[in-house]
Amino acid sequence: MVRYDEGVSPVVGVMLMLSVTVIIAAIVSAAAGGLSGTEKQAPSAILDVHFYDNRSYGGGAFSSDTMTIEQVSGTPLQTKDLSISTYFRNSSGMIKGSVMGEKYVEVDSKNCGVLYINNPDRFGDPCQSTDTTGYQSWFGNSSSVLMAGDVLVTPAQYFGSADNLAINSILNIDTATDKDYRAGAVINTKIVHIPSGQVIFDKDVVVV
Repeated sequence: MVRYDEGVSPVVGVMLMLSVTVIIAAIVSAAAGGLSGTEKQAPSAILDVHFYDNRSYGGGAFSSDTMTIEQVSGTPLQTKDLSISTYFRNSSGMIKGSVMGEKYVEVDSKNCGVLYINNPDRFGDPCQSTDTTGYQSWFGNSSSVLMAGDVLVTPAQYFGSADNLAINSILNIDTATDKDYRAGAVINTKIVHIPSGQVIFDKDVVVV
């Protein structure tokens, strides 16, 4: 009797290839599903950033270069989950500044965060005699939660004109001597929600 076995091996090979393809597709699909299930979502928030050249404080008693970040609306933001990057072009080239985590300046034996939530009723005095970390209104602190209507600000009202130290630390320049930092200058500012990697603010901010 004549046997026709020539086509058996190719058919078996094709079936094995199809089986392997289906298994790989299932593994990839499961992995993708797992990743999407654990992906962090960026909070929904509208922010407004300002830079000031010699903003007046104390009824005109002094003026200081200042930065503010206001949450106009949206869900509460834990500032420890945010990073701020600034890009400022002066005569030397592009200067990058950044703030991530608690960062402070010291004036007259007091420490204050380079940015803090300006709400004394909720947080009290943001300037501390000895603490360098751990103060709840400071940007980057685990208890520092920015809510709609809150404003993060550099500490000019506490340090007077020495507040330049705070904005200098943020921008990585000396605004008192850098003639390019003035009204009309442009500072690109990005704020990123670190857990999700999402940019929640990205704008060219004009100094006023």
